[in-house]
Amino acid sequence: MRLKSLITVAAILCMHAASGQEPSLSYQGDVLDDTLQVSAPTCTNEFLLGDCGGVRSCLAESGITPFLYYDSIYAANVDGGIKSDQDYTGQIYAGADLDLETLWGWDGTTMKISMVERHGDSISRSVGGIYDPMCIYGGQVGYLYQLWLEKAICDAWAFKIGRVSADTDFANNDLYRYSLSTAINGPMRAMLLENIITSFPYPVWGGRLKYAPNDRHQFQVGAYQIGDGMWDFTQHGLDFSIRHDDGVSVLTQYDWTPQLYGLPARVFLGAVNSFFDFDNFDGVGTTDHFLRLYAHAEAEIAVGLTVFGFATHSDEDQVAKTPVQISGGINKQGLIPSRENDHTVFFATYGELSDDYGDSIGEDVDYEWVFELGHRIRVTPATYFQPAMQYIVHPGGTGDIANSTVLGAWMNAAF
Repeated sequence: MRLKSLITVAAILCMHAASGQEPSLSYQGDVLDDTLQVSAPTCTNEFLLGDCGGVRSCLAESGITPFLYYDSIYAANVDGGIKSDQDYTGQIYAGADLDLETLWGWDGTTMKISMVERHGDSISRSVGGIYDPMCIYGGQVGYLYQLWLEKAICDAWAFKIGRVSADTDFANNDLYRYSLSTAINGPMRAMLLENIITSFPYPVWGGRLKYAPNDRHQFQVGAYQIGDGMWDFTQHGLDFSIRHDDGVSVLTQYDWTPQLYGLPARVFLGAVNSFFDFDNFDGVGTTDHFLRLYAHAEAEIAVGLTVFGFATHSDEDQVAKTPVQISGGINKQGLIPSRENDHTVFFATYGELSDDYGDSIGEDVDYEWVFELGHRIRVTPATYFQPAMQYIVHPGGTGDIANSTVLGAWMNAAF
């Protein structure tokens, strides 16, 4: 609790000191959900603590880039759902990126080590949906999260291995991280609902090989541990064991990043092949191979206006809670002329629930929709505040729970 108190006090003091400054160009790496990764800002004025008297610059020159972020979400279920509720959840994400070539002369080798501490609670149970309206909730303890090495081979290849979650490299996108809901934020949520991958901040053993022959094309293949203990937050990320009954998920993904009419675009296609004894919903037998396909497309259709969509599908209704998920979004930077670094966002998600899942809970299920409208205000280069409204249709997919309206706000600070 002492660490959280110090961070909160520091954030208040630094935000007060910076309140008279006009924000400069903001960084685009925004923190996280179950998967939240963050790209560190590069300018000292993008940190509340600045250069720390030259310490940050000195460390960077020696190959060490430390980072510290604090995120919090407050949300209230103001109408519908199971019951009215309000709650707060927070997260500390800290660690360091290490350039081992600079530190130890290991050519083309980097390392990342990080920890996450989560606290607070979510209103998800009061809403009753399959998606959590508060994306940084899950496993409210401290974790050792990332501990991996990556080696660049020649100019086109890179190999990563260590303790990591698959969403670091697969089925994820920076545009998703503007959402407060797990319907969008993090990896494609259907994959987590059937336990074929983990996400931030749940580490497992894994590795990824990447081939990028040029700046337009990229191919990746990765293998990650799965099993009954993959979500066990009581181990605090310190269970390094590989059990005899663990399985493996093999992910493949192709990325294409063209220019369309002079503006950036991106398409990626992927597949998850999971080998594990998944319990069938009917309680009879298991499924030992699971396949899920996914696709994502985005394009900047005008300067500062980006649209995207993704879809994922599996035929394995006997173990897939949401065989189909389709999501889309709009991200407009600088909608208000005097606020060029703010982002106005809208998201929509359709999740189709499995009939087999419905039979297992004794309900007729069909679908759940989640709509979200938000505006991210860049308060300073190191802080943002994002109010948002979510409207959840058919929470839980049964039709027994009233449509829910959730109001919330996300606050972030980079130290």
